[in-house]
Amino acid sequence: MRAALCCLLACCCCCCCFSVPHAAAAATGEALIPRELIERLSNSEIRTMSDLQRLLELHTAEEAVPAACKTRTEVYEIPRSQVDPTAANFLIWPPCVEVARCSGCCNTSTMRCHASKKQHRSVKVAKIEYVRRKPKLREVQVQLEDHLECVCMSKHHTESRLHTDVR
Repeated sequence: MRAALCCLLACCCCCCCFSVPHAAAAATGEALIPRELIERLSNSEIRTMSDLQRLLELHTAEEAVPAACKTRTEVYEIPRSQVDPTAANFLIWPPCVEVARCSGCCNTSTMRCHASKKQHRSVKVAKIEYVRRKPKLREVQVQLEDHLECVCMSKHHTESRLHTDVR
């Protein structure tokens, strides 16, 4: 590792000291290694990649991206009561589906991300009932709600005034 770093350092020094490679690097638009970095590398003991990262002050943290109020795909587990509130001996397939829901931050603690426009849709799921220990397959429709548009509004504001349903 140390030998490879010394070789890299030697190459860097050559590029910075000789005018032809230096000019060639500049002509191709390549970034030159700053002299202060070369000096810092040559005056330090580097034994691990962590040492090198610490020396070069490399930060692996990425820039934070704000999670704005908008629709996002979420997983919705279909409640058994939505398929059949009276029976207990059945399974639903698929048990989960994807829906669009509003989520994200509104920049202040007094505001919340809410759906300003919703749409209802029906999906077909399989209801597998067990009658006398034998599976009986039936297709049933389940109503889902997708959020189409989102808005930041006061947490204390009533949602009922703002929602518009599209069918």
